[in-house]
Amino acid sequence: MLVSVYDGFVKSSDYSVDRSRDDRVNIAIYGLAAEVGSVVSAIKKRLLSQDSADSWDNPNEEITEELGDVIWYCFALAQAANPDRPFNILAYDIANLKREISALDERAEKIRRALDKSKHDAFLKATEKFPRNAAELRFDDYQKAAFLTARTADRTLVEVCLAVLWQLGAELLRHNLPQIERDINKSVVDRPINKILAEIAWHLAAIASCFKLDLGEVAQKNIEKVSYRQNRDNQTPLHDRTRPKAEQLPRKFEVAFITIRKGLARMYLNGKQLGDDLTDNAYDNDGYRYHDVMHLVNAAKLGWSPVLRSMLGRKRKSNKRLDEIEDGARARIVEEAVIKAIHSEGIRLARMTADTKTSNQMKLFPVRTDISSRFLNIVRSFVADLEVSKNRHWEWEDAIIEGYQIFYNLRQEGQGTITVNLEERLIQFRPEVFVDLRGPTAGLGTSCLDIDPTDRSCHDGELTEVEKATTSGSSFDKARVTAQKRAIMSALGIDKAKPKDYRGLEVTEIGSGRVSVRSRGISQTAMWRRGIIGFRTSHTVIGSAVHCTAIAIAAD
Repeated sequence: MLVSVYDGFVKSSDYSVDRSRDDRVNIAIYGLAAEVGSVVSAIKKRLLSQDSADSWDNPNEEITEELGDVIWYCFALAQAANPDRPFNILAYDIANLKREISALDERAEKIRRALDKSKHDAFLKATEKFPRNAAELRFDDYQKAAFLTARTADRTLVEVCLAVLWQLGAELLRHNLPQIERDINKSVVDRPINKILAEIAWHLAAIASCFKLDLGEVAQKNIEKVSYRQNRDNQTPLHDRTRPKAEQLPRKFEVAFITIRKGLARMYLNGKQLGDDLTDNAYDNDGYRYHDVMHLVNAAKLGWSPVLRSMLGRKRKSNKRLDEIEDGARARIVEEAVIKAIHSEGIRLARMTADTKTSNQMKLFPVRTDISSRFLNIVRSFVADLEVSKNRHWEWEDAIIEGYQIFYNLRQEGQGTITVNLEERLIQFRPEVFVDLRGPTAGLGTSCLDIDPTDRSCHDGELTEVEKATTSGSSFDKARVTAQKRAIMSALGIDKAKPKDYRGLEVTEIGSGRVSVRSRGISQTAMWRRGIIGFRTSHTVIGSAVHCTAIAIAAD
């Protein structure tokens, strides 16, 4: 493979390309240092395995993949650190090696004594065209030439490479330190990024050679891996598209999440409860009671959710084999396990940047780079024998990113309506909730409020900032919303509410007497105590007054 071709691929697949130079350099440095650690870990496991004595140099997929990731970050860092001119890491390293071997100082003499003379001469001959033909340089050309300068061999060389790669990673990380720390801490030297990258490239090539890997093939596999995750052109068809409509997941639907008391959530679909009441089932308040939203996300983004299929009564019973394997208990357990694994990974990453208490409140997976290919491979290993194994990496990535944005919204709001569209692979959240419930009446309240068209600030003390914004300063609109809130308070049996209590109640009109109510404080306590799910309101204007009636509706 041409090095220039791979360089172009890295440029096209770098998510940080639109960031500032400093941001790009920092991202690439951290990514490269982390991937160096992954290479060391992968090779360590191979060297220390029980069968390593005779077959330590047989590489596994993990080693090949990790080497490819390091190569990618090397090129990404080279591009970020050299924005004004192209920089060929491999040609630069060959030129450095040639100068190093040909120098007249004591160090160069030691290197020449350690090298086999035939290899020394072969290297100098191989490098004659490298600087002049950098654009045509192939990974294989570089690997063969660079390996001629190895001073040790086999397992010893691998162990040397691992040690030096750790040191080179530390050198890179020094570039992110403040100057005072670089001045005081001198245990690691300060060198230009390009020089460090060239040495990393040499040690990667040496490791590949020891494991009998072609560096160009490693780079090609990395292209395939990254492309597989980023290429969003080939969406996986819906898995139940050939089944009868009654056995398909509904293509468009809405699910309402509400909090019915502290730590207890419930889902509604078409006015009926969907599934069981949900708690965190944990010592900490980590919001896991809202995890069922991930079943909706799996359906929307992957076309797959055996749990949701079971709750909706959409199992594919006309095909016994399909029903048993894809829609049965084992598949449901697998989906729950996948969701728990993803949630646990999100918490683990959050705790790396926050303490244990605040990590439970943080948004999980705030950026795509939080989701490593390695973790996606683990997730996909859970479902290896199921239909969802056909879904691509980027579809899983979208499910995690969008799902945990909605999960975060639900935690912040305590309620919300989730709109699912399988045909468009869309899932959306809005905080307003109205459950079209045919439950018993749990309260009836009325209110009457005068309208003063000249007083544009009337009732402001009882309105939330959102309500003030939506009423657009209209005296009539403010009076109508305030009358609704007072009628709702009356339906809750709260007769002596203070302005702050009204501000703890936010009403959004949905239409046709339907309102979404968000509550806290005494109104929330009253709703939870009476098991109230929602309200219907009506209002009329008589003269200069608005009259409002509110009906509180409880669950069956």
